Amino acid sequence: MRSVSLADRARLAAAAVSAVAAVAAAAMLFPVGASALELRIVDQGSRGPEDVYVTVVGQPGNYDVTGMANDTPKKLSEIPGQALTIEKLISGRIYISYGAGVKESVPFNSPIRFDWAELTVTPASSDVANLTAVDQFGIGMRLDTYGVSSEHLETVGDANSDTVFAALQQIPGGPQATVKDSGGNVLRVISPLHSDAYPDLSDYVRSMSGKTVVLHTAFFGAPFTTSKYSGTFAADGSIALSGTSNPPGAAPPTIALGGGGLIEDIYTGAHTPNNLEGAIRRDLLAGFSTGLWGGKYGNDALSFCSNPITTAQGSWCPNGFNKPAFGDARTGPSPFPTCEQYAAVINQYTDSYGNPYSDASKKVTVGLSQQVSGGAVKTLRLTILPDSGNAQPQASGNPSCGAASQAQAPARLRLNRSAKVKGRTVRVGSVRCSGPCGRVRAVAKRGHRVLARMFVKRTSRVRRLVLRLTRAGRRALTRAGRLKTVLNVWVRPSAGATKHMRRSLLLVGRAGR
Repeated sequence: MRSVSLADRARLAAAAVSAVAAVAAAAMLFPVGASALELRIVDQGSRGPEDVYVTVVGQPGNYDVTGMANDTPKKLSEIPGQALTIEKLISGRIYISYGAGVKESVPFNSPIRFDWAELTVTPASSDVANLTAVDQFGIGMRLDTYGVSSEHLETVGDANSDTVFAALQQIPGGPQATVKDSGGNVLRVISPLHSDAYPDLSDYVRSMSGKTVVLHTAFFGAPFTTSKYSGTFAADGSIALSGTSNPPGAAPPTIALGGGGLIEDIYTGAHTPNNLEGAIRRDLLAGFSTGLWGGKYGNDALSFCSNPITTAQGSWCPNGFNKPAFGDARTGPSPFPTCEQYAAVINQYTDSYGNPYSDASKKVTVGLSQQVSGGAVKTLRLTILPDSGNAQPQASGNPSCGAASQAQAPARLRLNRSAKVKGRTVRVGSVRCSGPCGRVRAVAKRGHRVLARMFVKRTSRVRRLVLRLTRAGRRALTRAGRLKTVLNVWVRPSAGATKHMRRSLLLVGRAGR
């Protein structure tokens, strides 16, 4: 199921207790069939139902979908009326794949093109469905809900796949995270959760050095709890948040986050347990992911929403950080990325989750509250969109929060104190880029003689420099055992100018045969 974040994650936990009681009471008023959700699958693509496969996945013991075995693919043409009846489906996924069926364990390097929607049918008033690109984007889809009289209720959707694919090719890391078939057709673009091709946000986090941030976090548990925490960033991006909660003691008085761990967690949403401390951590990470910290709204999180609430209980944003985010939150261009650009593109061209915090900045779910839980939803329609067309999401944003000159991917060269020869290779250090390094070429020379070299066509933001000795290099080291050389390294990103770095380098050892 999706990664629920901010207020929603805790609110759903609190709602579960009352939802169980409501369902039990309503069951006496409605027959069993009244709680069944109808899922209709509409194929608008060019494949045809014989070439489209459907797989339904849910928690064992909480799975009741007529005619579909759990995690077992079936052709769309084999589903009567291309509709399914769902009595119960907890943490469910509806996989759509082309040419062959997939299971939940399908790897992201699969030659099969696939994507999925997520939903929970309890039934309860808090049930929702959503599209997700937290892991990857592969197929454009749309979700619509309809009432008992077939009236349209809500919708969320994507732009056509070709539109999203093209936009993702324009950001650093997008081309390297793209999986294609043997014919060069795009199958999917993998997210930063599963690919290290994207720029890390270390420069952005460290740019907050000396600045103080203030968090006002609400946790919708039992009891409802609010908090106010603040802290000042150190030069390495670390921060110690200190504050209080109401009622007291719901979170530690000080929450320390190391710079390195914080930077890694922005993409993954890790180390955010479902309690008040976890919600505080999520608010901090979400502010970086969406480009809010250090932006036009200031560094008090209460200014990140359009409708803050202040009562005797405390202050908080009831609908998350819902002011325009990503590029819209920035005051101007920066020499480094100031948001998660993959999520920014997904935010602009889809109503899907682009990261675990997407529900904070726009609507990404449709409600599935049915008659039995006091709602009106009878049918959920999943539409498979054609790859090309003019489909657009309900809302869009500005993804322009990358480096002011993405073509000049800054590169830093780190050399070992002494480069020791091992066999016919020598490991001299590494090159680290703020975005994908692209092509990397390294040459160690003494005078006009090339002693060792390396060349790679495509690499991510960190590349170890392991040079292979030339014949002249092997001979020279065999005679001398130690050689002072000049190392030249060229880094050429996928788009833009090449950066050239030059350093002195000592080669130590004797070459093996």
